[in-house]
Amino acid sequence: MRALICLALASALGAQETRTPRVEHLVAAVDPARMEATVAKLVSFGTRHTLSDQTSPTRGIGAAQRWLTGQFQGMVQLRGSRLRYFEDRFTQPIAPRIPAPVVITNVGAVLPGTDPARAKEAIVLTGHYDSRATDVMDAVSDAPGADDDGSGTAMMLELARVMAAEKPAVTVYFVSVSGEEQGLYGSTHLAKRLKAEGVEVLAMMSVDIAGNTEGSNGVKDNVTARIWSEGVPAVETPAERRLRLALGTENDGRSREWARYLKRLGERYVENLDLLVMLRRDRIARGSDHMSFTAEGYPAACLREAQENYDRQHQNVRTVAGRAYGDDLAHFDAPYAAKLARALCAAVATLAAAPAPVRDLTLGGAVSPDTKLRWTLPADPRVKGLLLFRRRADGVAWQRIERLPVTDHLVIPDVVPDSNVYALATVDAEGNESLPVGPTHLE
Repeated sequence: MRALICLALASALGAQETRTPRVEHLVAAVDPARMEATVAKLVSFGTRHTLSDQTSPTRGIGAAQRWLTGQFQGMVQLRGSRLRYFEDRFTQPIAPRIPAPVVITNVGAVLPGTDPARAKEAIVLTGHYDSRATDVMDAVSDAPGADDDGSGTAMMLELARVMAAEKPAVTVYFVSVSGEEQGLYGSTHLAKRLKAEGVEVLAMMSVDIAGNTEGSNGVKDNVTARIWSEGVPAVETPAERRLRLALGTENDGRSREWARYLKRLGERYVENLDLLVMLRRDRIARGSDHMSFTAEGYPAACLREAQENYDRQHQNVRTVAGRAYGDDLAHFDAPYAAKLARALCAAVATLAAAPAPVRDLTLGGAVSPDTKLRWTLPADPRVKGLLLFRRRADGVAWQRIERLPVTDHLVIPDVVPDSNVYALATVDAEGNESLPVGPTHLE
């Protein structure tokens, strides 16, 4: 029996790297020219500061919001589209960086899931459309916001367009949020709303500052991007904390696993792209809208460019001693932003179509030379196989991904569980993979 198990594992190496024609078609449809046109339009509003004019037809946050609303509503009308327009409007009361009550509007599109058994499950993608100048309270000066975060907003529109006719198992939200620069107010409201509605967010991605390829240090890089995610969950029950301490899985929270998933699928479908899984929630002392979702216990991460240029972030548009400041359109690299959009498209299209994951993964074999795993299979007829993820406990990235038949247990002989980390995913006939699930119980 042990020899047969070893043979089954060894013979399946590499099987998980198959590309599917459906996802390849979606990835190829991402259009950098459309993304550049979106960013150019956003820049044309002068400023998109959360506290700026909401009534002007040509300038300010109100004009930007109405234009985005029209764009998302237009996608609902596309031939074959299954999208539904989504709006999350609320009045933010006085708070830090909010001196008087202000209306904040998150706008987007929702692609409904098709599996009735998973009607409350969703993937959420956001980019923020508000912008700022040097003074975070300056609602009048020009704040073009081409990269921060016209890039993420353009990606929401483009991915909604590309995936409009898809029939995923779970629902996908494409949302342009506001109020980020003032304190993540739009995404906080959205996350709390989804929580109150009982939506189980499987994965959330904030795309924020993802279109620049020349850093402040002069380094140019159009083949690398960074994914930021927490390792230890921001929200953790006492039982979950005890299990994490027992297993030593500080690098294996659900947000971190989602970041690894994006890296694996994105690099599989996009050539000349290296996605770095950063072992931090975000850059030092900084953050983005994914933190609103981790605060609600949802797995979330942030996709960013590799080389940030601080002359173009949170800066008034000006030239000083020949040095230009400001987040203008001239420095938005549309082909690079499209490359990141393709990577995210590949991951979302795969995960949204994947079967339900396993439950109650139990790790046994403590004080034993053998690793013992057992789990509960989902009641999802699309499950055609399993993927076992494995690495040594001194490693950061998964080192082996092995294909298993549909079963509910496994014994790996002569592999000491103390020295290894495991996770398990389901896979369907097309190759769509669920997010890997780590042990939730110890035997």
